[in-house]
Amino acid sequence: GEVVTWGSASSGGDSRSVEDRLAAGVVSIVATDNGGSFAALKEAGEVVTWGAAGGGGDSSGVADLLASGVVSVKGTAYAFAALTDAGAVVTWGSADHGSDSSSVADRLAAGVTSITGNTNAFAALKEAGEVVTWGFAGLGGDCSAVADRLAAGVTSITGSVMAFAALKGSGEVVTWGSASSGGDSRSVEDRLAAGVVSVTHNPAAFAAVKGAGEVVTWGYASGGGDSSAVADRLAAGVTS
Repeated sequence: GEVVTWGSASSGGDSRSVEDRLAAGVVSIVATDNGGSFAALKEAGEVVTWGAAGGGGDSSGVADLLASGVVSVKGTAYAFAALTDAGAVVTWGSADHGSDSSSVADRLAAGVTSITGNTNAFAALKEAGEVVTWGFAGLGGDCSAVADRLAAGVTSITGSVMAFAALKGSGEVVTWGSASSGGDSRSVEDRLAAGVVSVTHNPAAFAAVKGAGEVVTWGYASGGGDSSAVADRLAAGVTS
């Protein structure tokens, strides 16, 4: 359970300021995508952070909320979000990348079961299948355009660099965020209305597998969003 670090000090290579807290008991480590910060989760649910202060390395403002009871930590490019065993969410880091969740704080106070991050925003899934988002509005932090479809029934969320896709229990997929990264799925919305069993992503696009093994893709065309060249081979029989 000890953590050993090396490399650029400004990007988390120097953890001497918290080395006593990283000497034992750490069960997992999460890094921001670009911010040069780390967050370690300990056995008792304590979170320890280090690295670039403004990118999530300094969690002193929420230290009392991270002292115990945390069950998971997720990161964007420059912020972190922690989920507690009470179903509450605690955020810190850069406000532009999801550290400021004050606009949805009441909805994140309890009942959250999982958190997904992309580069700029977070999406939380609640017990009844409601989705709550915050962060950079146009890159996934604002889901108001599809809020009615995200009010209940969502079972999982996946994120590209700048968009999210939610899978509902009915097999419908709902997307939002940057169109260039898969936030706009209108070109295939009829094929995503039902029957989807899983959704995966790369940085720029999404791919959904349907019950009969058909694959549906959307997002940045040359980044995987356009599968027309192999469409006949993806029409059925795909398992993952």
